Amino acid sequence: MAGIMIGGRPSRHLRDMDRAQWLSPAEQHDRAEQQLTRLLSHAARHVPFYRDFYREHRLSVDSIRSIDDLPRLPIVNKALYRERGMEPFCAGNVPAYRRLERSTSGSTGEPFRFCLDRASLPVIFASHLFYDSWYGLQPFNRYVRIMAPPSSPVDMPSTTPALFRIRQGMTTWLQRLYETRTQRKIWLWEVDEVRAAEVWQEIDAFEPVFVMGYTSTLAALADAWRAQGRRLRKNVRGVITIAETLTIGRRRALEQFFHAPIINRYGLREFGSWSAQSCHAKPDHFHVNTELVIFEVVRPDGAPCAPGEKGRLVLTDLRNFARPFIRYDTGDLATAAAGGCDCGRGLPLLGEIDGRSLECLRTPAGKEISPTVLGHYLFVYNRHLEAVRHYQLVQECAREARLLVVPADGWTEQHRDLLQTDLQRLLGEDIKVTVEAVAQILPEKSGKRPIIKVLDDARTSPTP
Repeated sequence: MAGIMIGGRPSRHLRDMDRAQWLSPAEQHDRAEQQLTRLLSHAARHVPFYRDFYREHRLSVDSIRSIDDLPRLPIVNKALYRERGMEPFCAGNVPAYRRLERSTSGSTGEPFRFCLDRASLPVIFASHLFYDSWYGLQPFNRYVRIMAPPSSPVDMPSTTPALFRIRQGMTTWLQRLYETRTQRKIWLWEVDEVRAAEVWQEIDAFEPVFVMGYTSTLAALADAWRAQGRRLRKNVRGVITIAETLTIGRRRALEQFFHAPIINRYGLREFGSWSAQSCHAKPDHFHVNTELVIFEVVRPDGAPCAPGEKGRLVLTDLRNFARPFIRYDTGDLATAAAGGCDCGRGLPLLGEIDGRSLECLRTPAGKEISPTVLGHYLFVYNRHLEAVRHYQLVQECAREARLLVVPADGWTEQHRDLLQTDLQRLLGEDIKVTVEAVAQILPEKSGKRPIIKVLDDARTSPTP
């Protein structure tokens, strides 16, 4: 029955991941390298950016075949993707109907367009179930997802072959049927006392086995529920935090309310799948799913970091052949790790992942807006992507916030007005919002550019 409900191909990929996680590190390395060889050979032949790179550097199509060879290819970041556009990175031999267009939320300050490979959707779906199973969560367990509203779906081109359209339609239908049976999705932009009470009522009535959501949102809800003296009639068996750093304070807030394992999961919207998850044997480490990605932790000069050293997290998506992400600079920082894990899995380990800004904007009415919520609202839900290259929201005092925007080509006053209107709707009427176009957004002394920057006056200003 499970195989029917989630589809044959996702079931097969899930079985493969279940078996592979217990292989030795050497065996896992070999499996990942075989997939990488296919991807690199494909990119060298069919992806314009890589085809040109191979020619310019006089590389043969099969000259880069192993994980050790990867540093011969450039690290590619969001700025380059925005500068070049999507087409140079799309495979010419993969039909356009296999591209599932998406945009990032811009949580690192640089939103851009990309596409998933529709052929990889079954393995992406399987990756969700795979990580769920680590904590005894079964495919038909009920769970609540607290998240921002999704963007509108993109239709397949009219030239899509009928057989492909039918196959995709069946996969979508099965997934929706499965989610209808198992999930309750709660759309949430910000947390205040009234909304917290409403969300609690939904969760309490649904009685989920586990809860998933943005880290800051879940922590804010947990704090609000404890202050309101609320408890769930049925305890959950796990709380899955995503999208933002799980700080000590946030973990404590979740543990004090839920009294359940806190599961920290890492993934990129650009990849669609979950790339890594914390382990009960080492809660401050992540196991990376090498069935899906290859990871590197590198220094500013691109050299690999030593165990225990923090550097840039660079990922290669092994499953997207329509628009490959090869040596993609995620914008996150991570700590290189070495050694095995007491859980017995052969999957490699990463230490702390610390790439998202920890700042949140708080309004006088008590709303808390995280960088992830801000980016999703502006660039996924409201689609301001084409107008903005970089951005930063500065809260100058309790009742004033200013959005700094490095404009994209074609920026107009109409863009500014619409952006300001949408941002005002998100933050509420008790805080004055302005949008200012600037030539650049300077980094802090630390070298980081926080997405939400809260000035001292905003921290200390009294609220009614």
